Amino acid sequence: MPSLVERLNADLKDAMRAGDALRRDEIRGVLAMIKTEQQTKLTRTLSKQGFTQILRADNVELSPEQQTELDRIRGANVLSEDEEQAILRQRINQHRQSIDAFSQGNRGDLAATEQAQLAVDEAYLPQQLAAAEVEEAIQTAIRESGAHGPREQGKVMGPLSARLRGRADMKAVAARVQALLSES
Repeated sequence: MPSLVERLNADLKDAMRAGDALRRDEIRGVLAMIKTEQQTKLTRTLSKQGFTQILRADNVELSPEQQTELDRIRGANVLSEDEEQAILRQRINQHRQSIDAFSQGNRGDLAATEQAQLAVDEAYLPQQLAAAEVEEAIQTAIRESGAHGPREQGKVMGPLSARLRGRADMKAVAARVQALLSES
């Protein structure tokens, strides 16, 4: 299965061929966010490895060993699929917040544009779990953690978050866990 970036690049070409400006621009926005985060990660790694002179100067002469090490770091410094999905979820959350703000401000035209952009982004999310699967995962996590009462919600949400992130609405999951723990 192709990575998120590969899918985005292929769909960008399709959107450009089709003349779909909204889709093209939204995909470009997501790709820009991913590239920015990748550059930030590279900068942090270079800084930790002691390559601060590269970050501060334009024409720095590196020894062959330093150049080899720099190339190795650049090659190994790619975003994981989880990091890419986190960026996509961040973009989706931004659209949802904008939709809420525009709706409250009686700007239906701008809310509709954000809604269309949101639909483009949501197509790249992993397949969402069915409600029954989410409920089963919640029940299992509660049993495994031995949590009793709402104060122990963190014991349940930690493992659940790792299992369900990106495949279920975590706000709804947290609300369901809270409800179930309040009953016990």
